[in-house]
Amino acid sequence: MVRERHSVFFVFCVQVMLNALETACRHCFIFLAVCSFSSLFFSSCKMQATRSSFTGMLDDIDYFIVQGMNNDALTELKKAEKYTYDSWSRIGIYRRYMQLGESKRAEDVLKKGLKKNPKNPEMSAVYAQFLMRSGKHTDALNVAECLQGTRFGSLYAEAYFANLGGAVSLFNEAHFQIFYDAYVGSHDLYWLRNCALICVKDGDYERAALLQPVACWEPEDAYFWSLVMFDARQFSAAAAYAEKARELYPVSSVRSRHLVSLIEIVSLLSDSYVALSETDAAERVRHELLARLEENTAGFNMADETVQVLLPVLYVDSALFAEASGDDNECARLLTHAVDTWPDYVPALVAYADFAYRTSLPSNEDMRERTLRDAGIATLKMEAYDASAKIPVSDAAWRMDRSLERHNNPQLYIARLNLKYAMDSSLTKEEKIADVWNELEKSAIGTNVYPPEIFEYALNTLLTYGGADDAERIFRKYVAAKYDYSALHDFWQETAAHVRDFTVREAEYAAWFAAHNRRADTAVRLYEYCVYESGGGAGDSKTISALVSTPSCINLAMIYRSLGMTAQSLDLYAAAAMRAASASHKAEIHYRMALIYAAQNKKQEALRSCGYALALRPAFARAKLLRDKLLEH
Repeated sequence: MVRERHSVFFVFCVQVMLNALETACRHCFIFLAVCSFSSLFFSSCKMQATRSSFTGMLDDIDYFIVQGMNNDALTELKKAEKYTYDSWSRIGIYRRYMQLGESKRAEDVLKKGLKKNPKNPEMSAVYAQFLMRSGKHTDALNVAECLQGTRFGSLYAEAYFANLGGAVSLFNEAHFQIFYDAYVGSHDLYWLRNCALICVKDGDYERAALLQPVACWEPEDAYFWSLVMFDARQFSAAAAYAEKARELYPVSSVRSRHLVSLIEIVSLLSDSYVALSETDAAERVRHELLARLEENTAGFNMADETVQVLLPVLYVDSALFAEASGDDNECARLLTHAVDTWPDYVPALVAYADFAYRTSLPSNEDMRERTLRDAGIATLKMEAYDASAKIPVSDAAWRMDRSLERHNNPQLYIARLNLKYAMDSSLTKEEKIADVWNELEKSAIGTNVYPPEIFEYALNTLLTYGGADDAERIFRKYVAAKYDYSALHDFWQETAAHVRDFTVREAEYAAWFAAHNRRADTAVRLYEYCVYESGGGAGDSKTISALVSTPSCINLAMIYRSLGMTAQSLDLYAAAAMRAASASHKAEIHYRMALIYAAQNKKQEALRSCGYALALRPAFARAKLLRDKLLEH
């Protein structure tokens, strides 16, 4: 019993002691918490006070600088250095030292800061820029290395390229990633444009197009990306960017207007719409610009070389659109303005001459209309014809002759000859061939070498009038001289070796002459290069080059058939028919396919192809004969 009471008493005492201890601990904890909070509070207050004090010191220093009290400003700056607490405060001190011309002290501030906080992006960027301005490009590159991939990445790019020197091309694949990193960090579209230029330079237009930005804020940027999209054959995107450039232009800066003109933008926009077959939209934007120019040229730098190159193009394009729309009065007005303003612009002179010749032809009137005209009566159609604008052929010829006196332009000379032949039907083929020899002699730019336009015109004329042997002699001498053929090797061996250096037209002539000489293997190889490889494609892709002419495709298909390669012939004919722009060429292709089907006893396929040919050329006599022959059997 006694033992039990002692035990209870012992437990009670222990409980009292624990309660007392708990209370003491609680008080102790509260005390520690209060002390800790007080410490943090006073520390925070001290930091805020330090920052407030530092900012006040900078305000005083700025006051001294404004008042020209530079010595006082320097004294206070030295004191303020002790209170710098982050990168921005050091940059503030640096900036004020630079204002006072104390570049050495300014540099020391940054070096001390980077020693304490290496690779700090803000201080590294400022110091790299300082070193660049000081001409210490290698040191700047070392400091800026940590800026790659940051928003200051453009400084690394600048330092990198400054170290390369002027002998190295900036636009090569090795620099693509540097440009791109600089763009990612800075969001400056100029860096992205450099990336695109590298792709364009290498002919990789699709990759360049993939780099397009989400938005453009300056007209020169939108214009640049419109050019990229146009070269990548993404004409809808090209038109969209050009429209954006036109929208931004009225509110753009003077700097932007020096980089791109409204005439350049409209010209590209018009071409994009034409590529999309939206000719009405193309004419609308051209008309708006030309109307504005004719009203007031203020705001346009008419002396600019680019403007003088593009503006006559817009006038001629609009004139041809008006002619195609049946508006001869507008066509004549625009062409007259073009040849008056740019008297040596060849496309305008040629279009002017074509219009003059067409409007000089007598009206296609039937007997009834001629009877009415003789009686002094005119129908509405006749009155419209009489009232429509006409240009004298003599005026067009005079303008062409005067321009040729100033500049012996081959294209204009050929157009002048064509006008001469059109107006004088009495000229014989011998006289026309004599004109060719005279021009070859007059325009030679080296031994057996001529301007490409004159060379092609001479070959075409000679081949047209049965002078195939003379044409081949000219061709052989021309390519041998131009491409430095070896006299030790066969002409056709040298041609096969140099064909990739030829223009597409030269390669097509070579293939034609090879076929003319019954060199089937050589002709096939040369034609296959023209048809499948001249546009940069691989020969085994069987994709027709955009550069080759449809007649060359027809010739190769015909050679395939003569060699028994019927399947290849039909495939090529079918592909050529899809790309042919001329109804005459399409009809010829379908007729030749009908011949192959007829030889294979595939009557239905042959009749179908004859039907296509006749639908395209109703008066196609050979197709009619073949169809009638097939129907008889």
